[in-house]
Amino acid sequence: MRASSVSREAMEEGELAALLVAAQEGDRRAYATFLNAVLPLLRRMGRAKLASAADLDDFVQDCLLSLHQARATYQPGRPVLPWLQAIARNRLSDALRRTYRRRDVEAQGHDPELLENVPQPAVEEGEGRELAPLLAQLPDRQRAALDMLKIRGMSLRDASAESGISVGALKVAVHRGIASLRQMLGRENDHD
Repeated sequence: MRASSVSREAMEEGELAALLVAAQEGDRRAYATFLNAVLPLLRRMGRAKLASAADLDDFVQDCLLSLHQARATYQPGRPVLPWLQAIARNRLSDALRRTYRRRDVEAQGHDPELLENVPQPAVEEGEGRELAPLLAQLPDRQRAALDMLKIRGMSLRDASAESGISVGALKVAVHRGIASLRQMLGRENDHD
């Protein structure tokens, strides 16, 4: 029974790798299929460590953005699951740091606005360029919020001061921007 389990995982590994290679070559349907196939894996990884449904959703969204940004780094012929797991582990570390920071602040009874001063992990230089064509299609507020908070890694308070947009409105704009990016990626995949 164990051998069949291993061969099934190996088959899934091979299928995921083939889909990712096809996606690298511009096959949008393969890319959509790849992303849909890895969603349960990402959720499983996050569910093991993150108790909050909101934290789990944020983790999955961060993973999907990171996968999109890093898809060109996958080397065909190499196992795809270790590559995927490394990306997810890094995003999980970020999610856990945010969770522990928030718990620490709450446990010490500090002002909840203190979290607004904590900068988010920035995208590594050059990674945001791949998203530029998609970001250009977003409304100005969503694009600005994603740029400041997700790409440049600014704190909510700093982004609010720079943009003149309230902290709450920035949070909403980021959420809507990520949802719009997902929808755009889905539409692009449907046109192939």
